[in-house]
Amino acid sequence: MYITKKSVGLLGFALCASVLFLSGCKKKTESAEKTYTYRITSLAPNTWSPTDYQMGYEATIYDFASDGLYRYVLNETKDDVDIICSMATELPIDVTADYAGNTIYNIPLDAQKGYAWRFNFRNDITWQDGTPINADTFEYSLKQFLNPQMKNYRASGYYSDNMVIANAEKYYNGETEWENVGFIKNNDYSYTLVLSVPLSEFLLIYNSPIPLLKEDLYEANKKQSGDIIKSSYGTDIDKFSSYGPYKIAEYQAEKYIKFERNEKWFGWEAFKDKDYYQTTNIYIQFIAEHTTSLNLFLQGKLDEEGLSSVDMDKYGNSEYRIITPSTYTVKLSFNIDKKSLKDEETEGINHSIISYKDFRHAVSLSIDREKYVSTVAIGSDPGYGLFTNAYICDPETNLRYRDSEPAKQILCDFYETTNITDITGYNKDKAREYFQKAYDQALKNGDIKPTDKVQIDIHMTVDNEGLKRAVAFLQESINNATQGTDLENKVNIKFVVDENYYENMRNGKVDLAMTLWGGATYAPYKMTTCYCDPDFLNEYGFYPKKETCTININGKNITHTLFDWNTELNSGSYAAADINIKNIIFANIEKQLLSYYNLIPLYYQNSSSLISQRLIQGADHYINPLVGYGGLEELKYSMDDAEWDAYCQKNNNQLKY
Repeated sequence: MYITKKSVGLLGFALCASVLFLSGCKKKTESAEKTYTYRITSLAPNTWSPTDYQMGYEATIYDFASDGLYRYVLNETKDDVDIICSMATELPIDVTADYAGNTIYNIPLDAQKGYAWRFNFRNDITWQDGTPINADTFEYSLKQFLNPQMKNYRASGYYSDNMVIANAEKYYNGETEWENVGFIKNNDYSYTLVLSVPLSEFLLIYNSPIPLLKEDLYEANKKQSGDIIKSSYGTDIDKFSSYGPYKIAEYQAEKYIKFERNEKWFGWEAFKDKDYYQTTNIYIQFIAEHTTSLNLFLQGKLDEEGLSSVDMDKYGNSEYRIITPSTYTVKLSFNIDKKSLKDEETEGINHSIISYKDFRHAVSLSIDREKYVSTVAIGSDPGYGLFTNAYICDPETNLRYRDSEPAKQILCDFYETTNITDITGYNKDKAREYFQKAYDQALKNGDIKPTDKVQIDIHMTVDNEGLKRAVAFLQESINNATQGTDLENKVNIKFVVDENYYENMRNGKVDLAMTLWGGATYAPYKMTTCYCDPDFLNEYGFYPKKETCTININGKNITHTLFDWNTELNSGSYAAADINIKNIIFANIEKQLLSYYNLIPLYYQNSSSLISQRLIQGADHYINPLVGYGGLEELKYSMDDAEWDAYCQKNNNQLKY
């Protein structure tokens, strides 16, 4: 897929890094009259500043106007990926030997690889106004990301996510001088990064971009905001500068943003031998309503539009439909705190039974996930674990985490099967047993009365047909599984529209919500942060700093809290461990998290889109998350804008898909 609206996720920064690399093109020789405008929609951004954006669609705006040291491109046969230099002049150089035993950066004396990397880059990179970009630019940008006075949203990308730069967190917390941070300027066009956790060359390239900030603009737009300083960089056309293939030509808040080619981008000359980038302009309308954008697409005024489950009835077999797998697992997230649930109760209306694990287990067993993806989440895959089939745990062999032996074994153990292909997660008879068991225990404890009805408030940001289908499916599943129990016809799921439901969930004001996490395709172990770090937790009443997990590693049982396992796996004792050991730890954490039934996987999300009849993709099938179908570089058009408009008018602006 090209550029689409992206869902919220903790590791969006790492996810967007792959998009960042897809920013190259060749200046075409067509006459000035011919334009090729890529037209899409997005939600309106609050900011596209790389230090502060939170949403994927905000990052997309920045991506069009930026570049990376390296880029992922289609290979010559257009069936795999090549890594090539973009702003860099060569692949990163491992200089760990120069820093082994360094006490400032706390690098092990016996360190041999992966801790320190030198980056050499071009001397002809400039901002859109011609201002040169050099090592000082990289250093300034990283320093602002970590600025202890600013507490920027994306700072963690350099001290706790996929790249852990030595002493970066200490600097962010105001505990050391900048000189102790693992950034070393070698000369005007070279710098070295020293890491606390070693990375392979592949993961380094995957996670290495330091998005650049134009110093004069970033500084000029700084302002005190309470106890911190914030910059409004990246919130308007005059508060931002491009160093990529496109620059912002027009912007109207809440309405649209338009890009045109950035003639100062070095890539026009550097990649002139490549058949990249026929696109001359990008036009993004800020439209939240799907029906509106779909109608525009059918009129020929958009070049791509995502499909909802409702649309699949009509467009599921379209030859212009493309499917893109994702790392996102959609799940049911429960509030399991009995006190907050009781606070919601009124006479005859019970919520607190939700706090009983047997009740939530019964809900899980009542859901036929195969049927769900064939009727509600059409085009997606049934979800049984927390992590989808898209995660690659070993880039060298392309081994998917879900195909690893530990990952397969924990799902077989959890769902009590001997073969991964036999897993359904659906057992209506056993669901009845658990519903009755939960009811009996709640009755004994005085948490429910025989005359009570159970109400589960499920919160969603909007009210649309697709979400109504999801709630109806869940209601029907519970109705079927409670037949013959004391809860028969007594459980009601109430649809609540709540645009702040994420915040309300984390404050214990929501019974149930559909949530999703994803990102970091090639760094799956980081995903434990989403479930083991209270700062990111959605499920109220769950305490990963208290819940423990015992894992057998090399014949020895080791017990940590889930929070500590997350640390040990990603930045502690096992950060540089063998892949198989990491998979064992990762899989056991996943199994332990599933065992509470405070989060219940529903499906692994695949997105479906329609692409315009004039678009020609670089590849005839989805390659992988690094390049998708080829990216904007490889995108071609069978008609220019004028020809396309004429074609649409000829068809009365009602195109058939």
